[in-house]
Amino acid sequence: MRRRRPNGRLIKIHRTYTVEEAALTLGVHRNTIRTWIKDRLPTVDRRRPLLILGRDLRAYLDGKGRKRKQPCQPGELYCVRCRSPKPPAGGMLEYVPLTRCIGNLRGLCPDCCTLIHRRVSFGKLGTFEAIPGVTITVAARNISGNPAPSLNCALKEPEPT
Repeated sequence: MRRRRPNGRLIKIHRTYTVEEAALTLGVHRNTIRTWIKDRLPTVDRRRPLLILGRDLRAYLDGKGRKRKQPCQPGELYCVRCRSPKPPAGGMLEYVPLTRCIGNLRGLCPDCCTLIHRRVSFGKLGTFEAIPGVTITVAARNISGNPAPSLNCALKEPEPT
C-alpha cells in the first residue's frame, strides 16, 4: 500500500530497521529510503545491511514535515489548490457552526476562486472580526441541524374513507 506522505508515527523509536523493513513499515519503495540516507538520514554505520535507528527515522520524517508546513496567519485561510495561506477575497468570510463550540470559516481564494476553509472555535472568532476589512456572517442553520424539525403536516396524503 502506497501513501502520499509516510506516516512517521508508524515507526517504533526503540527499534532498528533495515532499509527493507523501513520501506515496508512506511509503505514506500526501498529506493526512497536509500534516497533519504543520501539526503542525511543517519545510519548506525556504513556496513551492510544498513541499519537505521527508529528515533532517527522518525526525527528525519518530522523534520521533512516541518519544512513543508505553512501556518496561516490571523485572517488567512489555506487554499488547497494554490497550496498556500491566503486572505479571503473581498474580506468576506462565512462561519458555519459544526457544534456549539467549533465551526468552519469559509471564503473564496482571491487567486483561483475556490472555497477555502479554516476550523476555528467560536471563542476565537473575535480575532478574525478584529482584522480591518473582514466581515463575518453566520450561516443559517438548515433543517437537519434543528433538534425539532418541522414535520410538514400539509404533505400527508388524505386517509381513505
